[in-house]
Amino acid sequence: MYQLSCPHCQNVIPVTPSQAGDSVLCPSCEQSVAVPRLGELKQLPRDESQPSDTGQHTPYNEASFAQTFGTVALGLICTASLLIAAYCGIRWALIDAPVTTEIHLQEVREVYPTRNPAELLREYEQMEEAGLELPVPYGYKRVQNLKQGWGQNATIAGGVAILTLIGAIIFASSGRSRRQ
Repeated sequence: MYQLSCPHCQNVIPVTPSQAGDSVLCPSCEQSVAVPRLGELKQLPRDESQPSDTGQHTPYNEASFAQTFGTVALGLICTASLLIAAYCGIRWALIDAPVTTEIHLQEVREVYPTRNPAELLREYEQMEEAGLELPVPYGYKRVQNLKQGWGQNATIAGGVAILTLIGAIIFASSGRSRRQ
């Protein structure tokens, strides 16, 4: 251990080589004190009363409770979002939607030439009375909308999972300083 003098109160602070380049709090005045790099640190007087810790190195400062709690909370949100995204993705994959609007229109184009003119005229009159809006969408359209909804939910949940994972990584790494 080395004896570092606090520039604020002149109190002697014991520091280890593993703290070189970091900053420590003075126990007397509680001000932040920069620890010199290893070459400069070895020029300071040694503290012989304290045992040296040649085998112990702490590369990071300890994380606070709030930081740990925040990281764990974001990790749990990320996990839940991934589970929701997986569930929605499986539901999306299990819905079979073989008919599309283009296929439906092609089927209508194939059927109309085979119909007699009286049926076509009656159908046209019904469309004029009721309008072109259908009270309920076609069955294939409901299936497409359902599949699209599950796909959107899976995408949103996956996005939330990615954002919370990035947030957890940033939150976990903030406040920690590496040894120089």
